[in-house]
Amino acid sequence: MIPNLAKKKIENGEWILIARCMTQGDTVGGAFTTIKMRLIGTLFGAMWGYVTCLSAGNDLFRTIIMLCPWIFCCGYMKSYPQWGYTVTIAALTPIIVNLGRLPFADSLPAGNYALLRIQQNVIGISIALVLAIIIFPLFAINLLKENIHTALELCRNNVESIVLIYNKVFHHEDNQENLIDFSTLDDIKYYIDNQRRTFHKLINIQRTLVGYASIEPTCWWLNNGFSTSRYKTLVQHQIDIYRMLYHINSSLLRINECSNMDKQQVENLRICASDGLFLPNLYDEIRNLSKQLNDCFQVWSSYFYLTQTKSYQIHRGSIYHRKHLIKTDLNIYEQCLTELHRTVVYLQIEHQKSTNRLIKYYFQRFFSGEIPENFVPFVKNDQADSIFIAMSAMYYSITQLAKAALTLGTTMHDVFELETTDLYRPF
Repeated sequence: MIPNLAKKKIENGEWILIARCMTQGDTVGGAFTTIKMRLIGTLFGAMWGYVTCLSAGNDLFRTIIMLCPWIFCCGYMKSYPQWGYTVTIAALTPIIVNLGRLPFADSLPAGNYALLRIQQNVIGISIALVLAIIIFPLFAINLLKENIHTALELCRNNVESIVLIYNKVFHHEDNQENLIDFSTLDDIKYYIDNQRRTFHKLINIQRTLVGYASIEPTCWWLNNGFSTSRYKTLVQHQIDIYRMLYHINSSLLRINECSNMDKQQVENLRICASDGLFLPNLYDEIRNLSKQLNDCFQVWSSYFYLTQTKSYQIHRGSIYHRKHLIKTDLNIYEQCLTELHRTVVYLQIEHQKSTNRLIKYYFQRFFSGEIPENFVPFVKNDQADSIFIAMSAMYYSITQLAKAALTLGTTMHDVFELETTDLYRPF
């Protein structure tokens, strides 16, 4: 079709093929974004090319003088990422337009050649739209949901690894089968760094896909609609959860670094400091929260496969017969949120009680006339001081992790109802 147009219908029709190829994106939203930027760049570039044609005529020297400030201006605007592709097209279009005006190239009236470039772009973009939406529809919302599912699975693996790292640092024996092998501390550090890089990569892709999905068309079986604000909130909540997971792992590694000389120092400090008033048993809290978060992540991640568009399900070869959440589904999600809320309240109360007992104990000993060296276990020991701070930070991070999971679950519950029920109307 393109060669036909190039030979018979439109002069220099090969630019239709270039426009069609340059606007093809990985997703419908990506194609829409590229199309919008190319149209804007072509319009502004053609306008400046038309002005240059009228001002310079066939004079090559004057044409170059007219094009130079435009190219410099576009080069400056290219430093802004959101304008990069647009100004590239805007810079090239007047050059292409004016090549048709020079004596050694095709000669057309200035207005005709500028309009021809716009016409060729519109035809190429129209062909790209047909291919992107009707023939090969790949919506960004589907890739976004797959990406969120992968990120939740990554968080679930990190929650499981916390228990294993705790066992490694505190030499705690656990009879359960370990899915991750931490033979040395270097393995732990490599695992944490690798998981962190993977998570940041997923989040960056999510932010891009949210922008693409927000401009995709919504029509019956092709796309079910999209809530930009809630998905942006989901991205931020995932970051909050992973930040707390990373803080807990970092605290555990810091405790291990400060207790290399005496491995029993950590356990003695945790149990015996201030007559057992230091902090509640962290292992039980981590273990219980790990099981609870595992269940929640598994329930939440399963949702994103259920609500993918029909076109994407056909593309993957898997069509789910149940397209709407039923009452028991929402009850499961609400039960997860209720249990998380109870956990948050419990952790806050326990932490506050422990802190109050510790402060009360220290003040009683101090007012009785004793010197701090006799009852504060880390006064003369910098390592114990660091361990005390790390364990306090770890307990605080555990509480914040439960809070972040509760917030994420609440937002997901809103998205569940928004996309699968009629409780809410417009997005």
